[in-house]
Amino acid sequence: MAIKNSLHQLTPIFSLLLFAVAIFVVHHEIEVYRWHDIRQALQSFPILFLVSCSAITIMAYVVLSFYDYLALEYAGERLPYHRVLFTSFLSYTISNNVGHAWLSGGSMRYRLYSSWGVSGASIAKVVAFCAVTYMLGALTLVLFGYAFSPNHALITNNLSLATIQAVIIISAILMSAWWWLVLFHRKPLTIKSFRLEIPNLSLALRQLLVALMDLLLASLVLYLPLFHFIGMPFGDFLVLYIFAQLSGLISQIPGGIGVFEGSFLFLASSQYPAPHILASLIIYRVIYYFMPLLISALMLVAYELRLRQRRLVNVAVNVLESAVPQIFSALLLLAGALLLFSGATPALKDRLQWMEYLIPLPIMEFSHLLGSIVGVVLLLLSQAVRRRIDVAYFATIVMLVLGIIASLGKGLDYEEALILGIMLISFIPTKKHFYRKSALLQLDFSKQWLVLVMMVVLGSAWLGFFSHKHVEYSNQLWWQFALHGDASRFLRSLVATVVVIVGLVGYRLFTRTAFSLVLPTAADIDRAEMIIKRSSDTSTYLALTGDKYLLWSETKNSFLMFDVTSQYWVTMGDPVGETEELEELAWQLLTLADRHNAKVAFYQVSTQHIPLYLELGLALIKLGEEARVPLASFSLEGSKRSGLRQAYNRMFRDGVSFEIIPATALDTILPQLQQISNHWMEDKKAREKRFSLGFYKEDYLRRCEIAVVKKKGEIIAFANIWLLENKEELSIDLMRYEPGVPNGVMEFLMVSLMLWGKQNEYQWFNLGMAPLSGLEKHPLGSLWNKIGNTVFRFGHEFYNFEGLYLYKNKFDPKWQPRYLAAPAGISMASALLSVTTLISGGLKGAFTK
Repeated sequence: MAIKNSLHQLTPIFSLLLFAVAIFVVHHEIEVYRWHDIRQALQSFPILFLVSCSAITIMAYVVLSFYDYLALEYAGERLPYHRVLFTSFLSYTISNNVGHAWLSGGSMRYRLYSSWGVSGASIAKVVAFCAVTYMLGALTLVLFGYAFSPNHALITNNLSLATIQAVIIISAILMSAWWWLVLFHRKPLTIKSFRLEIPNLSLALRQLLVALMDLLLASLVLYLPLFHFIGMPFGDFLVLYIFAQLSGLISQIPGGIGVFEGSFLFLASSQYPAPHILASLIIYRVIYYFMPLLISALMLVAYELRLRQRRLVNVAVNVLESAVPQIFSALLLLAGALLLFSGATPALKDRLQWMEYLIPLPIMEFSHLLGSIVGVVLLLLSQAVRRRIDVAYFATIVMLVLGIIASLGKGLDYEEALILGIMLISFIPTKKHFYRKSALLQLDFSKQWLVLVMMVVLGSAWLGFFSHKHVEYSNQLWWQFALHGDASRFLRSLVATVVVIVGLVGYRLFTRTAFSLVLPTAADIDRAEMIIKRSSDTSTYLALTGDKYLLWSETKNSFLMFDVTSQYWVTMGDPVGETEELEELAWQLLTLADRHNAKVAFYQVSTQHIPLYLELGLALIKLGEEARVPLASFSLEGSKRSGLRQAYNRMFRDGVSFEIIPATALDTILPQLQQISNHWMEDKKAREKRFSLGFYKEDYLRRCEIAVVKKKGEIIAFANIWLLENKEELSIDLMRYEPGVPNGVMEFLMVSLMLWGKQNEYQWFNLGMAPLSGLEKHPLGSLWNKIGNTVFRFGHEFYNFEGLYLYKNKFDPKWQPRYLAAPAGISMASALLSVTTLISGGLKGAFTK
């Protein structure tokens, strides 16, 4: 496990090293050329070809939608095609640019498809099906492209024959294995807990056809510029394209940017001029990756405006709230990179001549410096926008406006200003999505994001030195101010860029608030109690036991409770408090855990915040269902409740009574309650549980009213009551009784409390969770569901899960699912074990009472 964690920590560094290698390869291949050659190649590309490439890109994204369409058919689901197209386009524009397709594209599919009634298991199958479809197409094109390529020298000149043969042999084996499974095996494949059905022959053939069409169309967007410039044969090109695509995929760099280009250039430049290849790669990156992302932003804004007119809710609102920050985060990264790359390259000479008469030189110099600084700030803001921080909305608008001014002021770059203007117009209507209260300078930077920023800065620095390599270096360059002093402006901007990044990151590191793990004081618990009683979930009372750490929001109006193990920081339930502060708390916990080299898990969470947990990069498994009895309709009348009514009346005939003792009067009965609790523990041969359950502690009980059952004036049973001020819900925690009391005493207590709650106009009585209940029983369900269902039915030796469910179900409750949100894969089992040890007070307690 330690080795796995170390490898996970090294992944960002590995990506950065691969990007640096790619930059080195690109530099080596084009070092004999000048930036002017590449720019001239870009400017010579015909408009008609640009339009053709754009049209092919549209067709390619339409074909991509059939990945999802066939995947839904495979999963046994059906949706209108326009919804599939909408979901597919959003998912692929985000995952293509952000990377980590399983996480970014998968979470978008979850939000959209689940809101339209597709189950979580089916969505997982859709994501897996799409991944397999892409690999099928790629492997097929590798084999056929290599077989029919007229000239293998493009590859053999730069890769060893053994490497090429290994790739071809592995591809052939994988493809043969796949078609053997489709034609002859036809049994499901089980990978860890995930069960994958093999599609039938008809679906498999359509799957392959769609994959081939997608990859061919996407490759044409790059091939058309290459064909125009250098006339490369399509067979040769196709093999290089797939090799470069797989290299970018393995690198884990968003969109494979840099690695894809470096790999393709490395393989092709031995026989073709590098400037034309690089120009073609730039055109491909902009048209196939960046433009669809910008269209996604415009489409979401138009969709939101349409929503406001039609007053639609739910699905569309959830879509926008999840998609807008992700898309604009990627767009701001691109905008920042655009300004930095623009500042690193020479301005057009003809425009500089106009500038000489329009703008004074000091303003031009300042605009160039401002453009680079704005570019860096936009890179920083991209992280804040993704996390929906309110101040980031206004800061982004200001920076985009300044970027437009700087673009025009430093060299009349109206194309650049137009792109920033479109982003600005698209961004302005999205204010409602930025609601999290947090200071920008208090934002923690993730390792992956820092690596991405480093890639942009490193790339722009290399581009600047490459573009001005014909200028001989001298110390005077730093202080030279001239109309054509592009090299001097680049050097000053590079220093400003580094100063801003080092300054902001350094400030954040040195001012970062230290967080020490200290259990809450009495004052902390008093504060938490005020928030809890205004909440809508009685389980939040568990914060009052004092055995869990509390993480507070900046205003101290919200908190989350958690405990720690050697590997995990585990929260009990959802964050509590002000709605607009809860997301920030979850991110804060993730950051703090990461600082301590730990992971996070959220235990017994509701469906309300599922999008948030997906944003945190977590997966979810269902733990069971929580039973809530609607008190307005609860009654002992009627034949259905005859058993409850008879047992309830029998208790009264036996001289049993029910009473609620207010918290202010507890001191007189606490010794009796302590004695009852001790007798109960001895009789059960049990030990106190913690974390997700309360335990006997006088300070905790003093904060609750107590429901007691008396016989002949003596207390024989009790339970502490969780009450909310808004009367939305009440519940009980500890239930203790003297050995030898009449059967049904605790049921009598609960029924009496339900009737009392109904009389006092409470809406729900929460009976707590029935573990492992309500898990999917479909034959294609996950391994976790199958194990859970088996334990639920036959695990009486360990715990009577089914009996507990049946007992609670006789009160006719409404069942609501509860989940564990934790890292996917084997980490999920590790998180479950961590939760178990917290509840049981240690690993030994997990296997004993």
